[in-house]
Amino acid sequence: MYKKLGFILFLAFLLGLLLYLKPFNDEVRKVSKIENILPNADIVGRVYLLDFLTESTDLMLFNEIAQRQFLTSEFVLSMAKQYGLDVQSPVYIFANERGDFGGVVPLFTAQKLKSALDRISLDNNVKDTIIGKDKIYQIEKYKLNIFHRDHFLFIYLGDHFEAVYHKYIAKERKVVAKNWKDLLANPIFPNENLVLYSQNQNLKQFGIEHAYLAHDSDSSGFHLKTCLTLNDSIPFFINDSGLAIEFSQSSKRIINLHANTKVLSEKSRALVIEKLADLTGKISFPIEEFMDVWAGDFCFEEGGYYLVSEKYIETELDENFETTQVEKVKYKNVPRYSLMFTTDDDADFFLEMLLKKGILTKEGDLYRFLFSPQLKLRIKGNQVVFYSTKYPPNIIPSKRNEIKWSFKDTQFEFQVDSLSDKRVFGSLDIPMEKILSTITFL
Repeated sequence: MYKKLGFILFLAFLLGLLLYLKPFNDEVRKVSKIENILPNADIVGRVYLLDFLTESTDLMLFNEIAQRQFLTSEFVLSMAKQYGLDVQSPVYIFANERGDFGGVVPLFTAQKLKSALDRISLDNNVKDTIIGKDKIYQIEKYKLNIFHRDHFLFIYLGDHFEAVYHKYIAKERKVVAKNWKDLLANPIFPNENLVLYSQNQNLKQFGIEHAYLAHDSDSSGFHLKTCLTLNDSIPFFINDSGLAIEFSQSSKRIINLHANTKVLSEKSRALVIEKLADLTGKISFPIEEFMDVWAGDFCFEEGGYYLVSEKYIETELDENFETTQVEKVKYKNVPRYSLMFTTDDDADFFLEMLLKKGILTKEGDLYRFLFSPQLKLRIKGNQVVFYSTKYPPNIIPSKRNEIKWSFKDTQFEFQVDSLSDKRVFGSLDIPMEKILSTITFL
């Protein structure tokens, strides 16, 4: 009896050992974290897609987006479940200034993806190829590359897929790329549904180390809260009010800034001069002399035209075929330009310096900055105003610090809210017309 019981316990021990060691099973490959395969890019982002779509409902209704019924969180969630996509977890997006971009979506299971990929293959000329250990679905017409592993779906549009794949995906990496590491740390906007992060040379040339952007709900346009971190600590505080040009509605480019120059120490002043000199070095603008007279308000306006009349003399033949001089009037459109800054001291010395350097030239009673149109000059009190219109622009109180600039036919608006030691907080508005024209299926 005891021998049988001992034998049964021995067999049970062997069976348990066998199940624990699993000597006949293939080795299970450890699933790497999605964050480890994310490719470094000029702009990287994290999206909680369902919450973002819910937040954007008013925006889609206001802009009458035709396909908005397919962009509700309920519809997207139902489609995601059908194909095994985990859109309740963060979705990752990336883009480069060279034009390529893409996204990475977590998966519940890769088995359900086959029907979706088969549908894409039926509707498009899809080519599949093997790169590394992954089967890549390619639609060459759109430069689209799609592949998946057990735990993620990778989507890429652009000309550099193989380079991105071999650098960031082919080899198992144990570290997160730097931009993604900074984004995921995100001390600025930790609870927003869409957060973008950028750190590249185009920012650095303007003295910006990196930038965080987060979507904020706004029915009229795509509104982003921003935080810019500067390369150097510049305690350069803004005033919440000042004097400004009464801007035209047709203006395409606007600068409206009110700086508190009084608080600058000698060290900080030298640093500001150094940074501004870097930006204006090509024309050798006398930044130091400008800082000596500047009182803090600076406004610029470009855009639109105004109609002017010019008298001229034309020689004509009368009914007796004799020549006669006739005074006539012609009309022409003149580009609208205005520039205003306030001074603490007499501005004449500074203007004379601009004339000596050739940055400002005088033609009769008119002036010209480098290749600008001819401008009139009015100095009234502490206000120096250059303008191309018939009458000088109105100078009014302003409580905004803003920059509105057109770039590649798209107008961006940036408003400064506050400045701290190394950070500039503000907001960026991107017109919905540009976004809708880019995303043609909407």
